[in-house]
Amino acid sequence: MTARFADDIFVPGKLGFPKFLKPQKKGTPGIYERRTMNYAGILRSTACAFIAIFPMCMIQNTVCASEPSKSVQAENAFFKGSHLFSQGNIAEALPSLEKALELEPENVNYRNMLVIACNNQGLKLNREGRIGEGIRFLGKAVNLAGEDKDIRSNFVNAVLQAISAPEDKINTEAKILFLKQALEIDPDNVGGRKALAALMNNQGVITGKAGARDTEASELEKALSLDPSNPKIKKNLSTAYYNWALEKGKAGGINDEVQLLRKAVELSPRDPLVVQNLGRALSNLAVLRGKEGDYSGQILLLKESLEKVPGDIITKKNLAAAYNNYAVSENTDLKVTDRVANLETSLQLDPKNRATITNLCNVLIKEAVKEAKAGHISKAIELLERAGKLDPENKAVHDNLAAAYHNEALKRGEGGKHDEEIRLLQKAVNLAPSNTDIKADLAMAYNDYGVIQGKKGDGKQELLYLTKAAKLVPGNKVIQENLARAKQKIEVREQNKDGTPDKKRNKDG
Repeated sequence: MTARFADDIFVPGKLGFPKFLKPQKKGTPGIYERRTMNYAGILRSTACAFIAIFPMCMIQNTVCASEPSKSVQAENAFFKGSHLFSQGNIAEALPSLEKALELEPENVNYRNMLVIACNNQGLKLNREGRIGEGIRFLGKAVNLAGEDKDIRSNFVNAVLQAISAPEDKINTEAKILFLKQALEIDPDNVGGRKALAALMNNQGVITGKAGARDTEASELEKALSLDPSNPKIKKNLSTAYYNWALEKGKAGGINDEVQLLRKAVELSPRDPLVVQNLGRALSNLAVLRGKEGDYSGQILLLKESLEKVPGDIITKKNLAAAYNNYAVSENTDLKVTDRVANLETSLQLDPKNRATITNLCNVLIKEAVKEAKAGHISKAIELLERAGKLDPENKAVHDNLAAAYHNEALKRGEGGKHDEEIRLLQKAVNLAPSNTDIKADLAMAYNDYGVIQGKKGDGKQELLYLTKAAKLVPGNKVIQENLARAKQKIEVREQNKDGTPDKKRNKDG
């Protein structure tokens, strides 16, 4: 690299160092040491000037005793520091150079000289194995000359080289600190990012073993953000979330446990232990949601739990119960169709649950009665028949369905559809055999149908239906009279049949 200020000559009061960049050490690219001219001769002439004016000071005692101005103090400090620096005494030169800049912060020449001294002292300490101290001096140089690419490069390269240094030379905390600073200077340095990620990963694991779960997770999160594709860091962070989640769960923090396990599963989706524990935690959290009356939230959690552990019987039963409770809850504005759908879903998960079967039947009965009152008997029958299939022994279903069949039968009978009337009334009697009104109406339907068949000339059907009617209500005089006439007709017909063949035989004879 070529010198940037070659052949400049130092003039007192006007700082213009001859400074150039020279590789620190063969085989170490990118690290440069800056040097200046030897000012010994200039300093000697300056000393002579002070001796020459000494007698004047003796005469003008008041003036000489006064404090020199800041400018003079700064220049004196600078001369001293420059002289020491030119002799290779960088450590001794630094305090004077720092004092000069402190007295005149805006003096660019003072600043530049201090930058060179800090840079060279940092490189020198690095060579001596005092790595941490060396990097700190290089950091000072960067702070003083933040735009100087060479100074910045020296700092970054020194930090990257320090990563492989043993712990007794520079500890992990210092390496992490310096790497963070280096990445502020060169954020796109891939090697620096990966190195910092590795160190923070190791530091996080050590912190976790000491029990500081939050710090462990924080360190590992930062590590993963620096090196997102690193599988080792992913695994360690997943484990950190998992262990932290278990501690939260034991302490009663189920919400926190679930959130942490979700993060762990996101990083290790195929780890069966992590996945199973998330399923268990979700199920436990769902139980709490149910106790709070948040059935929709409970259902979502249990469904997520079943996705993680599909064969878990307890979770299936809990989900079935959640759908049931949601359907019958008075605090929800569910439509009847939604209540029915939730109860049916509950039964799909737990088909033999008696409470759910009864609840679904009750909802269907309630809706059927509503439809019947609105005149929609067919719809009411459809709902009640669904209930009957669910619970064939449910008396409430039987009674209501029998009533629906009864009403619809009378409607069909009034419309002249006597065969349909009889069919519906038969169903009603089967469901409610002790209902006298239904039996009486079925008897009258038999009676009417039998009479109609008789008028059509079908005496057998007339007798059949009138006999059925008489059995249902033996004391009904109308039915008994109609039955007697039907029997008489048949007797006459039989007699006529018996007589006709004899007359024919006589004729033939």
